[in-house]
Amino acid sequence: MRIDVRNTGIHYHGEADSGMQLDIVFGPEKPAEDDTMNPVELFAASLGMCVAAMIRKHCDERELECGEIKVTVEGDWEPGDPMCENLEVTVTVEGDWDERRKAAFLKVAETCPVHQSIVNCGGVNIEIA
Repeated sequence: MRIDVRNTGIHYHGEADSGMQLDIVFGPEKPAEDDTMNPVELFAASLGMCVAAMIRKHCDERELECGEIKVTVEGDWEPGDPMCENLEVTVTVEGDWDERRKAAFLKVAETCPVHQSIVNCGGVNIEIA
């Protein structure tokens, strides 16, 4: 996987080698009506979306009628602090599930690649070319 990000002023464009794209506006001149997330919000959103996607896949593969999946990611983050130290993820899967099924949902959620990256990643190497 490769993702290239280009920035001009407050406009950021990301493009994955799969062809998928993401655009955000970020900076002090960002218009008030622009509702794109900032990079830290994108980080937390990617965790929540990954967890939801893993649970949805699990339900679909088992033909479980799970309705809406809600994932809330919260954290106390201050600039300069690591984002991943104090994240709380709460998942609600629509339906009447017993404790065994909820435990299965938790195990599936923990297999999310974004979650795995946060808990298992060593350092991230940044190089200025």
